[in-house]
Amino acid sequence: MSRFVSRREVEALPRLPLKGSLDLTYRCNNDCRHCWLRLPPCSAAISNELTLEEIRRIAGEARSLGCREWTISGGEPMVRPDFPEIFETLTSRAAGYTLITNGTLITPEIARLLRRPGAKLVSLYGATADGHDHVTRTPGSFDALERGVARLRSAGAGFTVQIVPMKSNIHGLDRMIRLAESWSPDWRFGAAWLYLSASGDAARNREIAAERLDPDEVARLDPLPVPDAIDAARHDAACPGRDGAGLYAGCLSARRSFHVDPYGGMSFCALVKDPALRADLRTMSFAEAWDRALPAMAGSVQAGPEYFDRCGRCEYRPECRWCPVYAYLEHRDHSAPVDYLCRAAEAARRASTAWLKDRRRFYRVGGVTVQVDSDLPMTERTFQPKFENFRVDGPGPDMISIRHHFGLPETRGRDLGRVVQAEPPWEIRRRGASWIYRGIYPGPDDGRTHRLIVFSEDHTRASIFNPSPDLFLAGGLDSLMLLPSDQILLARVLPAFGGLFVHAAGVDWNGRGLLFVGPSEAGKSTMVKMLGDRTRILCDDRMIVRRSDAGFEAYGTWSHGEVPVVSPGPVPLAGVFFLRQAPENRLRRIESHAAAARELLPRLVRPLVTADWWDAVFDLTGELARTVPFYDLYFDRSGRIADVLEELVR
Repeated sequence: MSRFVSRREVEALPRLPLKGSLDLTYRCNNDCRHCWLRLPPCSAAISNELTLEEIRRIAGEARSLGCREWTISGGEPMVRPDFPEIFETLTSRAAGYTLITNGTLITPEIARLLRRPGAKLVSLYGATADGHDHVTRTPGSFDALERGVARLRSAGAGFTVQIVPMKSNIHGLDRMIRLAESWSPDWRFGAAWLYLSASGDAARNREIAAERLDPDEVARLDPLPVPDAIDAARHDAACPGRDGAGLYAGCLSARRSFHVDPYGGMSFCALVKDPALRADLRTMSFAEAWDRALPAMAGSVQAGPEYFDRCGRCEYRPECRWCPVYAYLEHRDHSAPVDYLCRAAEAARRASTAWLKDRRRFYRVGGVTVQVDSDLPMTERTFQPKFENFRVDGPGPDMISIRHHFGLPETRGRDLGRVVQAEPPWEIRRRGASWIYRGIYPGPDDGRTHRLIVFSEDHTRASIFNPSPDLFLAGGLDSLMLLPSDQILLARVLPAFGGLFVHAAGVDWNGRGLLFVGPSEAGKSTMVKMLGDRTRILCDDRMIVRRSDAGFEAYGTWSHGEVPVVSPGPVPLAGVFFLRQAPENRLRRIESHAAAARELLPRLVRPLVTADWWDAVFDLTGELARTVPFYDLYFDRSGRIADVLEELVR
């Protein structure tokens, strides 16, 4: 449930950066006497569309308030003869743009114009001329689309094919996918359910409703994101309580975007069609609309009793696509239920339950639970058997979320942020509240990307884009991230949870944890082998030390070296030992806490390091050195060091 959002709170929200959406026209170049896909306006409405000069004024005012991205749509935006000038106005000084088109009016000149980096979505309604033209109700539209696509390809203007599924074309969906793949390496599904017309025309709306897919098909083609266990208490911005919050208060409380219709009406959402929720940019400035008119809408539409009797208390609300704008389009009532969406929510719940069964797993390491989601089903062969030692049934209090996707997104022309570090295998960039890791190759002229990872600001969420599913399907994976190890994630997040990721071996000796610290070849694996059956091995190469209420605890990890024996722990940490190969076997207590901490720091696994990471690490290493005894451990390969240690742990 969203709490009440006051107008003052909405007005106080930061403006930067804004995202603009502009419908150039509600017209399309199909036969508008029959086409239910677009609203065909009368000639008076066409003459009332924004002029080029008005669009330039609005764009300039929006830019002065921080608008950096635009979405351009319609109808079909290229119907306007001044489209090239409008496109130049909106995109020449923008950080990014998205253009939505049916592709039929793309001339060679426009194709060259669209080489400007940005997202181009070209709609596809059928795999053949008969199928496509049946949906558009325009003979020749498929042939015109093919010409437009050919011109884009010839000009080198990358684009994404957007397949729009509906009852009329669902039987040919596989052929549509194959056609889309032959046109472009990038394709996607458009929304798999259809909302009704803004015109409210009953006949047109009956035609749209007849094209809606079965709800189970919608759940398959356009699945809702399965919430992270991190977000167990899901916040629903469109679900007001009885405390006076308006139906659109949540939308406005987080607003960064705006929409302008072809006639200068500005609102906070492209789907808002109620005239009362639009500000007239012909009678007020953009700043007045953004600062005063839109915030005033936060409480202007209240939920009616029917909402609280049905949608507001429905158990399927977390899976429901219901939104006040859809209710308005369906019933001219912002709080009315939409029966089709009720059935779609039930289907989404079924799909989510099935998805979770084989596409989500939980593992716990160092007391932190790692949720692993995948676009492909996981089997018992996906990860190496050692991970079963760390597998758990569900979430825990401290969580990390990983999501695997298969196929690299197109990054050409996209702003990936400023480079923070660039050393193979990773180029790391900072963009907004995200960290973007692009996998790079050693050669200075090799521009290929072998993997793309988008982390949240605190690195507790990761979306991993793998180049193909081949490695995943082969199974036997040694890392949850499908990398050589998981240390770029674990070493980064652990300090925030009070933990350190250490180059160390560890054992549990009668309930007392011993940590043997050293670089490669220092003897970590040798040490745990020499201790033999006297101890329980946690790991021989990477260990986690974490602060607890009772002190510090040692945890094993799945990142082992020569000894393929791992155990998660934990065990109370009784001593930290710096390994020194020598002709004798003895211990020397390190009395200086500062010296112990300095000796430990180089043995920590270092990921992307930032000031906050170092602050947490310095605090933890200092506390660890003051709390747990540190030793220099001198040993030979005779195995007699085990007797020395046994004296210590008695």
